[in-house]
Amino acid sequence: MRTQRRIIVVPVVYIRYAHKRAIVQVLDPAFMEIINEESTLELLAEADAHEGGVYNPEDDCVYFSSSRQTDPKPNAQIMKVHLATGKVEVVKSETEVANGMVLGKDGALLVCNQGIRPHGGFIEHLNLKTGESKVLIDNWYGRRFNSPNDVVVKSDGSIWFTDPDYAWVQGFGAEPEVKNHVYRLSPSGVVDAVADGFVKPNGLAFSPDESLLYVTDTGSTIGDGTVDIQKPHSVTVIDVDENGASLKNKRHFASIATIVEPKYEGVGCPDGIKVDTEGRVYIANLDGVQVFDKKGKLLGMIKIPGATNMGFAGRDLQTLVILNGTAIYKITLSAKGAGLTGQVCTQKPKSRKAHC
Repeated sequence: MRTQRRIIVVPVVYIRYAHKRAIVQVLDPAFMEIINEESTLELLAEADAHEGGVYNPEDDCVYFSSSRQTDPKPNAQIMKVHLATGKVEVVKSETEVANGMVLGKDGALLVCNQGIRPHGGFIEHLNLKTGESKVLIDNWYGRRFNSPNDVVVKSDGSIWFTDPDYAWVQGFGAEPEVKNHVYRLSPSGVVDAVADGFVKPNGLAFSPDESLLYVTDTGSTIGDGTVDIQKPHSVTVIDVDENGASLKNKRHFASIATIVEPKYEGVGCPDGIKVDTEGRVYIANLDGVQVFDKKGKLLGMIKIPGATNMGFAGRDLQTLVILNGTAIYKITLSAKGAGLTGQVCTQKPKSRKAHC
């Protein structure tokens, strides 16, 4: 018995771009609530921009880390780009392979350092005004972390981060002593593993009301240059318990695959993740930034090949800044970023005081 192939027609919208037209893939009319034909995608700067995308309203800059350098030793720089001019500056030239970052409640930059053997990874507290740096946490009950990848801050001041073993796989980190967990560092300095069962936990983000935690799993991207499509390339969502400090009801949110980039056809690498005030979920993938609704339905995508992370920026948090390893792009949206500690408030939860 022969089955009929179902042909899906995917609308393509071309928006203004500084040098050429950029493709926005519209899979659902709801996508046009955040972007329209008047939106403009701009090349903000050409730079080795790998992770981060953290907006600091104090200097109107977006902070990011470079890709890993190997000569003469493993390293990654922390840099910033001025949102208004595109000027790029080095903030810290030497790190233990800095990766994801977030703005802390005190205005400092909290940076995931993957660690260089024999040391494990750690979370760094970097004072952006003085340049003073200190280690916040580097172990879980005496066992060193693998290579902290990305980090977020909850409104209560707790710090949540992922810890895959990419540093070990890529040959510069120490041998793992713990599994690939998600951790929580309490305001009092106690660290707990709050979620496990991931192959390579990567990006993470809270929903606007902090009742949900989204975690990306890039398990199919092994880290040594190979890909195993049988392993996870997906996003998990977990309920935050009423106590605000633990998680429950872990479940699948979405599987990520490329949809318009032939080079990476079928292969998904859900890296950075952000949310807006309406609860929509933005995921950086190999073909661009994919946008999902709260139920996990793919609404559309902004095509930026090689996208690794992004962040909401600007005084109104309506500028999406996208990193792809070689450049930084920006596009103004109708949507507003949420869950961005230390930045301007963008919504007022009904059951609690407004927070940033």
